[in-house]
Amino acid sequence: MKYVKPIVRIVLSITLIVVFVLAAVNMPKQRCERISVVAHTQNESVTLAQKDVERLLSDAKIEVVGKAVKEVDLGEITNLLLANPYIATVNFVHFAGKKLVIDYNLKEIVLHVFTPNGEHYFVDNGGTVVPFTSKMQDYLMVVNGNVSDNYKLGKKAPRKVQDALALARKINENDFYQAQFRQIYLNNHGEMELTATVGGQTILFGGLDDADQKLANLKTVYENGLSHKGYNTYAQLDARFKNRIIATRK
Repeated sequence: MKYVKPIVRIVLSITLIVVFVLAAVNMPKQRCERISVVAHTQNESVTLAQKDVERLLSDAKIEVVGKAVKEVDLGEITNLLLANPYIATVNFVHFAGKKLVIDYNLKEIVLHVFTPNGEHYFVDNGGTVVPFTSKMQDYLMVVNGNVSDNYKLGKKAPRKVQDALALARKINENDFYQAQFRQIYLNNHGEMELTATVGGQTILFGGLDDADQKLANLKTVYENGLSHKGYNTYAQLDARFKNRIIATRK
């Protein structure tokens, strides 16, 4: 009896090895039954979802479903995804049984930019110009005014738009700023202006110098000043000066 347990272990080990070998041999012969897409995003909206990926594959004439697993070129699919303007990184493209799993990270869209000639586009958190898509339903920071028409999709946004992006990042880090400031206007003097959500004031912000202090000053004015005098009392707030806000009555 003392030899029974070792023999059982050996038989089980051999059985497992045979099962794995058979699986490895038969796996390439299996045919793909479906595609599963996992899209990770920092936005609320998903700019590229399951149906979009299936359409990409179809347009590129890449057959997956119904095709033998060994005949599916995973590298080709990965390169196709990496070329898409809404995808930041591809985590993996592999088979789990008869299912092709595609996992990727989407770009975080921060700005919705409108140019004087009527065009518009998005800018991601890295400062890259991303084409507009109606799938993006997030309440994004709007940038308009004296915006350069000299931009290219997939390239870095114009310099002044980059400044607006830097300011938008600071605004989005604070709940009060994010609720109060939803539009950045680039004026003809190369400076930024904000439009207040509550009160509707035009806020002369200037450049990025002392941006944190300017935002803090504005918050103080809204919470300790305008909340008592009335948000509609002033038409304009000038935050361009250090440690003070100049208010202009309506």
